[in-house]
Amino acid sequence: MSSILGARALALGVSTLVLVQAGAAAAQAVAPVDAAASAATPQVYSDPGQEQATDPATQALDDVVVTGSRIARSTFQTPTPITTITEQQLEQKAATNVVDLLRDIPALRPNRNNGSGRNLGLATFNMRALGSTRTLLLIDGQRVLDSSPIANGFDINIIPAPLVARLDIVTAGASSVYGSDAVTGVVNLILADNVQGGKIDAQYNVSTHGDLGQVSASAIYGGKFGDGRGRFVAAASYFDQPDVIYQGAREWGRRGVTFIPNAAYTPTNGEFRQLIVPDARYSQMTAGGVITTPGPLRNIQFGQGGAQSRFQQGSNVGTVWMEGGEGLMPQPNFAPLQVASRQISGFARLSYEVSQSLSARLDVLAANTLARSTGNYNTNNGDITVRRDNAFLPANIRDAMIANNLTTIRVGRYNPEQGRNLNSTENSYYRVSGGLSGQLSETWKWQLGGSYTFARSLILGRNNRDQAKWALALDPVVGPSGQVVCRSTLTSPGNGCVPANIFGIDALTPEVNAYVLGTSRQDSRSQSAIANANVSGDLFDTWAGPVKVALGAEYRRDSVDNRSDPVSDVNGWRQGTFGSYYGKLEVKEGYGEISIPLARETGFARNLDLDLAGRFVDYSTVGSTGVWKVGLNYAINDSVRLRGTYSRDFRAPRINDLFAQANIRIGTVTDFLTNRTANVNFLIGGNPKLGPETAYTLTGGIVLQPAFIPRLQLSADFYDIDLRDAIITPGQQEVVDRCGRGDPIFCQGVIRDESGAITQVNANSFNAQTLKTRGIDFEASYNFPLFAGRFTARALATYVDRLISSTATGQVDTAGQLQGGFATPKWRGSTTFLYDQGPLNLRVLFNYIGPGTFDNAFGPLDLNRNHYPAFLYTDMSVQYDVTDRLQLYAKVENLTDTAPPLLAESSITVALATLSQYHDLRGRVVGVGARLRF
Repeated sequence: MSSILGARALALGVSTLVLVQAGAAAAQAVAPVDAAASAATPQVYSDPGQEQATDPATQALDDVVVTGSRIARSTFQTPTPITTITEQQLEQKAATNVVDLLRDIPALRPNRNNGSGRNLGLATFNMRALGSTRTLLLIDGQRVLDSSPIANGFDINIIPAPLVARLDIVTAGASSVYGSDAVTGVVNLILADNVQGGKIDAQYNVSTHGDLGQVSASAIYGGKFGDGRGRFVAAASYFDQPDVIYQGAREWGRRGVTFIPNAAYTPTNGEFRQLIVPDARYSQMTAGGVITTPGPLRNIQFGQGGAQSRFQQGSNVGTVWMEGGEGLMPQPNFAPLQVASRQISGFARLSYEVSQSLSARLDVLAANTLARSTGNYNTNNGDITVRRDNAFLPANIRDAMIANNLTTIRVGRYNPEQGRNLNSTENSYYRVSGGLSGQLSETWKWQLGGSYTFARSLILGRNNRDQAKWALALDPVVGPSGQVVCRSTLTSPGNGCVPANIFGIDALTPEVNAYVLGTSRQDSRSQSAIANANVSGDLFDTWAGPVKVALGAEYRRDSVDNRSDPVSDVNGWRQGTFGSYYGKLEVKEGYGEISIPLARETGFARNLDLDLAGRFVDYSTVGSTGVWKVGLNYAINDSVRLRGTYSRDFRAPRINDLFAQANIRIGTVTDFLTNRTANVNFLIGGNPKLGPETAYTLTGGIVLQPAFIPRLQLSADFYDIDLRDAIITPGQQEVVDRCGRGDPIFCQGVIRDESGAITQVNANSFNAQTLKTRGIDFEASYNFPLFAGRFTARALATYVDRLISSTATGQVDTAGQLQGGFATPKWRGSTTFLYDQGPLNLRVLFNYIGPGTFDNAFGPLDLNRNHYPAFLYTDMSVQYDVTDRLQLYAKVENLTDTAPPLLAESSITVALATLSQYHDLRGRVVGVGARLRF
């Protein structure tokens, strides 16, 4: 406890260790240069030296607007910690899109979605592992609409890679500056708008396992017109990975490693309660059907032509899984390793200097992304009820039922005749934005801006099964005329029901499948209109310099219109989608920010600045609130700078959080009372009673640039976030586990039948949680001449001391946990070594993921594999300038082809061999490419 208090004291008093914008310095050749200022330099793709020397726009600016503040100043005068990724670093990595950088930044958690029927391939920023909805994404400092109406996030894949001139990552709350969602931080994509000439970049990647072939291409072109008063830039990108790859393509994914309950466990026998084991197979399903009712008929299975045999079970037999035996091992051929995806995006910007005090700008962004993957068969895990008068029931089985006084039996079947679920997500995104800016005086500037965005997400689930029709088809009887019909047809002639024979491989006919199968459809459309006005300048001068202020107001109107098919509207599909809904919100905001210099070039300080910011917001959905931030920036001398912030931040619930219709999905959970896996309906949806989240964030740090070691920068940032009334949508197993630990809030969502078995888990969004996280970010960079070139080293690291989620009656700490919604390793780091010598550029990157657990709450006998070691991944790349215009490059990622830790799941659908979002699943990937400048 004393160490924690000491850390807080250090953060408040000394403003604990933080780096500044060392990322920019890592890319510079000599002394540190302001990254934001350097970004003002145009990207020149024509012949070197033609216009650079005389163009005043190429001169570095003393004061620019940097991310984390709307006041124009140098980045070294802001108290907010910022990490920067430059265009040069993007090229050195040979990133096909911005998301390629996620695992290189320890403060960000990679997000990927390969298996779900919704939002396939979506990539978002998730800072501090607190969820992507709490990290605000900006484009040139402006808020953008979510790329998918139901995704709760902006898919950064849609930004053409060559457009990104700089990536600013603010690792602290910034709601007072930018509004809702900036709870854990801000990612600001600074786009290139001063391009002269053009560049074409083409790349091909493939894994050394012979799969994951990817083709990507991008182009950018820009120039001037109107005697240099006008500028234009246009960019486009294309990415295609045509194949769905499954985990069976890797040795670790062919073993069927799955999380299962230990059937032999008792609280007193000393065995593990749960197991992660290989060769996990279905225990209650076969291709032709198997009887699961206890008694003499149990495990009679039906093969080709209905032939009967005894189903051979393995060990650890549960209600879904068993180890070994002759059941289907679905993981190798059903669990996606990578989805198929295609993305096309384009961007154009036109700007014109009307006069020396008035400029205009117009932007257009358009993108289309398509992702495809497959699900499982339309399974029935021992839940088909067969009556004694079933028309297709074999005679010997009927006789046995009569002899044993059974009126019904249960049958399990995974129904391969119906094919796999085929899932696709197509997102279209169109954004038009523009603005006017000018000067009121030498020090005062103004800006008017506006944007309109339309986004559409079309989600299709082909080969989905209509559960109501399937229930009717599963009840065949002999009709009055001697023909087999559905029982429902007797009372409702002409209802179209086709009776289903489930006894035997290939017994389901095409006519049955045509009756029960269909395509679920969710067509979501969202719109956003934003208008804002800002003014900034010097208020007056003091003994230490000018007092700078920024004031502004913003109006925003968002809406979502989700149109689902009639079956989805009644939760009728086996693989569910949300029902239709409509929601809208209006937001009115006003903010103010002031930077007050307290000292300049004195005996105790080179400079000392106090920052204050506040914002008032009014939401049509949840009412009004105010947020604020206090920051202090203290440069003792050229070598030592201290800084810190304390802020009140917020996140208002989004439209989907509030209005999404409840959706029932089929899943499995392990019951804490019986230690048995149960099939359950999982209910998830929005909650119109949600209120806003409120966070209190403390940061503090020190930046060191020792004069006796030129070009060295060191820093560390302490952060402490206390998020109250957190909006969460827990997973079904989390609801059951938290109930098992005695939390009554979660127990309200666990529904049991008369026998005590779990039948449904409710997990609608609610405000019941508090999230607390605390840690330190480290950053360092150093460069020096070596032989005839220059060597640069840069390191980023994050230590997470705690990540606590709690309700009024219980809490869990997931810092050091490798799977789960809020899980994060305690240590993550990335180190880059770069050698640049004339036309040759060599780069080596090491990514470190610290050791961790499957679940921090597990005791010594809860799981046989609860602890996992640290992992280190190595990437390498080389670039060579063949001429001034042509550059060739090559790269290899995961050089050692390291397999991921097997943090397995128990889902009845795909049962992934690993749930980790942090570790590489692809294995070794190599790529080659070329860049042509003109």
